[in-house]
Amino acid sequence: MKALLDKKVYTYSDVNSLPDGNYEIIDEEMVPMTPAGFRHGNLEGVFYEILRKHLGAEGYVAVGEVGVVIRKKPFRLRAADVVYISKKTSPKKPVGMLEIPPDLVVEIISEDETVRKINDKVQDYLSIGVKRVVCVNPFTETVTVHCHGRSDIGYYDFDEKFELIDKVFIKLRELC
Repeated sequence: MKALLDKKVYTYSDVNSLPDGNYEIIDEEMVPMTPAGFRHGNLEGVFYEILRKHLGAEGYVAVGEVGVVIRKKPFRLRAADVVYISKKTSPKKPVGMLEIPPDLVVEIISEDETVRKINDKVQDYLSIGVKRVVCVNPFTETVTVHCHGRSDIGYYDFDEKFELIDKVFIKLRELC
C-alpha cells in the first residue's frame, strides 16, 4: 500500500524541472523506456543527416528522445526519436520541451514496443497537429507514414522510395 502512496505524479508545472533519464510521462505517470540499441541510434543519425542536408536552412532538426508536450492536463509528454520543425512553424530555434507540434516526427520502433504503444504514440502526435509521423521498424525493415488529417497510411519496405517530407524522397536501404 505504501508504494502506491509514494508514486510520484508529474504535472505540466514540472515541465522545466523533470529528472534526467529515458522515459515518457503518460497521464501524469513516469513510464520508463529501455535505452536504444546501436541500430536504433544509427537510424536516428541517418534521419538527422538527411534532414540537415535537405532542409537545414529551412528549419531545425533534433534527435534523441526530444520531449513533445501532448497535453497539459492530465500531463502527457512523449519522447520523439527525431523531430523537424520548419522556420515557418517556429521562426526561433526551440529550446526545452516542445510545446508546438513539429512538422515531422520520426519514431524508430524498439524491440519492446507493442503495436498498441506505437499506435498510441502516433495518435498523440497527430492529435496535436504534427503534419507527418514516420514509423521505422528495423526488425521488419518497413516504414509507415501517417499524415495529419488523412486516414490513409503509406506502407513501404526499406527498398522502396518514399517521401520523408516536403519533396525529400529517400530509400532507406541505400542509407543504412
